[in-house]
Amino acid sequence: MEHSIRKISTIIVDVPIKRPHQFATEIVSTKSMLLVNVELANGLVGVGEGTTPGIWWNGESVETMKVVIDQYFSPLLEGKDPRYTEQILELMDIHVRANPFAKATVEMALYDAVGKVYEVPAYQLLGGLYQESIEVKWALATGDANGDIEEGKELIENNRYKDFKIKAGKYKTAEDAERAIQIANGLRGISSIGIDPNGRWDRLTAIRYMDRLNDADIDFLEQPLSPLDIEGASELSAMRKVPVMADEGLATVQDAMRLISAKAADIFSLKIHKSGGMRNTIKIAAIAEAAGIPCFGGTSLESSIGTSACLHAYGTIRNLQYGSELFGPQWLADDLVKNPLVCAEGKVQVPTGPGLGVELDEEKVEKYRRKSE
Repeated sequence: MEHSIRKISTIIVDVPIKRPHQFATEIVSTKSMLLVNVELANGLVGVGEGTTPGIWWNGESVETMKVVIDQYFSPLLEGKDPRYTEQILELMDIHVRANPFAKATVEMALYDAVGKVYEVPAYQLLGGLYQESIEVKWALATGDANGDIEEGKELIENNRYKDFKIKAGKYKTAEDAERAIQIANGLRGISSIGIDPNGRWDRLTAIRYMDRLNDADIDFLEQPLSPLDIEGASELSAMRKVPVMADEGLATVQDAMRLISAKAADIFSLKIHKSGGMRNTIKIAAIAEAAGIPCFGGTSLESSIGTSACLHAYGTIRNLQYGSELFGPQWLADDLVKNPLVCAEGKVQVPTGPGLGVELDEEKVEKYRRKSE
C-alpha cells in the first residue's frame, strides 16, 4: 500500500540557546530534541520533534522517548496507514501506558506526512483555521529580577514582544512572590506579566500573597501549586484575585473534567507534548470551551518543527484567548529548518505549506546530532 508506513527512525540533537534559561530546578544552556522521521512506502517523509522542559517536568526525556519509539512504536506502526490517525493513537495507548511526549512526537510526524500526501497544511486536517497568527508572550528567565526588567523593556522598545511571563519556583514561595512583584512593578504601565512557579509554591504562602500579586496586576499564576493539590488550586481560584492557570496538572481529557468539576482552574495551559499530540490538545480545548474556560498556548521550547505543530493545533482553537508562549525558535541560537519561524510585533504566523510547513535542514541536523547516546 503506497501510503503505508515503511520505516520510523529517530536521532537526538543538542541545540545551543542564546542565553542561559532558569527553570525551577535547573539552568540550561542547550536544548535537546528528538527528531522522528516517518517514511512512507511512496517515499514521502514526515518529521516530528519531541522535547521536554526536562525529565523533572513529567518523567520523560529525549532519551526515554527514543527508547519508546525505537523499541515499541516503530515495530508496532510499520505497515499501518498514517491517514487513520485516531486508530494509530488508540493503538499506541493500548500498547504503551502514558509516555505522552513520545506519542505526540510520532503523531506530529504522521500529520506532516499525511499533509504532504494530500498537499494541505496540517491545520486543514485538524478542522481548519480560526486565526492565521497567534500572540506570543516571552519568558523572562535571566535568573535576576533587574535583568528580567531590563530584558522586558528592551524587547518592548524593539517592538518584538509586548507581554511576558516569568519563571519562578527556584526560591521559597515568599521570596519568589516578592521577586515577581518587583518585576511587575518594574514593567508597570508598559506590559503585563504572568508567573510560572512550575508547581513549586506552598498553598498557605500563595494564599497570603494573592492580594499583593493582584495589586501588582499579575496577569495569571501558572501552576502555582503541586499538580496533586487540586483542593489548593480550587481555594486560590475561589479568591477571585489573580487567575489560576493549570499546566502540569492538565494533561488528559480526564484531567480537564476533574479540574472543571473542582473549579480548580481559571485558564487551561495547552501543550501538545504533555497531552500526547495535537488531536488530544484540541479535545481538551473543546472541553474548556464548554466550561467557559479560556486557553493559553504553552510550549515545551521546541524548534521551528515542534512550534509549527503547536501553531497548526492552536490556530484551530477559538477559545485561545490568552495567546501563547511559542518563542522557542527565537530562544534557540540556531534552528533545524531552512525556513525558521519568525515572531514580529509579538505575533507568529501559522505556516501554510503542506504538513507542518517547514523544511528540515539536514546540514544543521548533522551539525547538532548527538555523537554518542
